[in-house]
Amino acid sequence: MRKYLCLLPLLLLSLSANAQGGAVAAFNLQQAETLKFGMLALGVWALVNILISSIKLTKSSRNKRYFFQMNIYWNIVNLIIAGASLYYTLSIDPTVRTLAESVDFHYWCLKLLYLSIGLDLAFLLLAAYLKELSKSSPKTEQYLGWGQSIMLQGFFLLVLDVTLAVLLEGRAEQLLRLLPS
Repeated sequence: MRKYLCLLPLLLLSLSANAQGGAVAAFNLQQAETLKFGMLALGVWALVNILISSIKLTKSSRNKRYFFQMNIYWNIVNLIIAGASLYYTLSIDPTVRTLAESVDFHYWCLKLLYLSIGLDLAFLLLAAYLKELSKSSPKTEQYLGWGQSIMLQGFFLLVLDVTLAVLLEGRAEQLLRLLPS
């Protein structure tokens, strides 16, 4: 009987570790779903933009021609980013990450999103600059079309990145509660 009593604390400790491991796995699955949603949204946006812009490009002229060209180029990059991110997200089992790996990955994703938000704001400034430059340049149509396209793409990316950052930040407290005091 005495040796069974000695095993009781070990049993309780392992149940506690399993409960924490299950919470980490659940957190990781939720985070993976959020990231997958974001990359699917980016991929669909890119495909729709490429398709519509390719059709419209054949029938457009002046600044609209440059607008649709830039949309195609921009969304090829978006499609590559979304595809690579989805491949990574779908090929890695998020439930096998340890708590430390989960914390590192979570904050790495947030840092990447904050960097991306900064770039989105820079894109919006670039779009405003190109619009202003188009007023006094011989390449008026080109700068205006590019500026309009970059404004549209930058605004969409800003909304997407802010949404993902808010969703991930909202779950940060859930992860921090799992850390030992």
